[in-house]
Amino acid sequence: MIERRPFPNPQALRVFLCVVQEGSVGRAALSLGMTQPGVSQHLRALETQIGRALFHRQGRRLVLTKTGQDLLPEARRAVQALEEFVQAAQALERLERGRVEIGASTTMAVYVLPRYLTEFKRLYPDIRIKLESGSSERLTQRLMQGEIELAVVEAVEHIEGFERQLFYEDELVVIVPPEHPWARKEEITPEHLAEVPLIVREPGAMTFRVLGSALEQAGLEVNPVFYTDNHEVTKRLVLEGAGVGIVSNVVVRPNVKVGNLRALRIKGMELRRLFWLFYPTEAGNPAAEALRGMLAS
Repeated sequence: MIERRPFPNPQALRVFLCVVQEGSVGRAALSLGMTQPGVSQHLRALETQIGRALFHRQGRRLVLTKTGQDLLPEARRAVQALEEFVQAAQALERLERGRVEIGASTTMAVYVLPRYLTEFKRLYPDIRIKLESGSSERLTQRLMQGEIELAVVEAVEHIEGFERQLFYEDELVVIVPPEHPWARKEEITPEHLAEVPLIVREPGAMTFRVLGSALEQAGLEVNPVFYTDNHEVTKRLVLEGAGVGIVSNVVVRPNVKVGNLRALRIKGMELRRLFWLFYPTEAGNPAAEALRGMLAS
């Protein structure tokens, strides 16, 4: 059975290479800023570990043995690999390389995060970013399984091993086209919702849950004519005159700005949406830490 030996001390390998280059312990000690006994000690330890002599003397010079000659290329490769390892670690710490994977609920991924990620990429052009969108439930699972490092999700109270910070506060609003009779209003009463064809997100979506809870508290029942799987479809149907939509405020801001949709609040109804940034309690990735810092600022 082959004996498993411990890995050589990296410093001993560096000393070995320096002695080969300088040809003597004294000159190697000067080059390395060490004492001669220190250099000799490293060489002895390396030879003991290998079980063979690496040098023999020819006058005042140290000359490699056959074993030393055979191991010299491997020592060079090992030291180079260690130096590349250190350089890579330093580059990660300086954010000159690396990657970060973040997940966000669809609303945040589409309408809020892009401006943050664009600025982050401007500051750290060598960092690769992967943004994944989806439901808060699915992203929470992926965060817990270590498949993403950061998550911006809704209606999640606690994840063991992770901290959370409020990232974005939004609310649901009613949207209508400019020619609609409500277009000049700033708010409507909940009862108005029962009088118009409604377009809402499908049951199970967080938007629908928030709306359904508020309607239940108000004792109001509505009958939507359309269920959609994303806010853009809701907006398009409203623009086509199919009915009155209910979406997140952040979703409709660009439309309100250009004037092709109006946004109204519902009087007396609590329709807030809170989005939380979750991140590991123990930091491990400098790139993820930098992005977290930007998102939390």
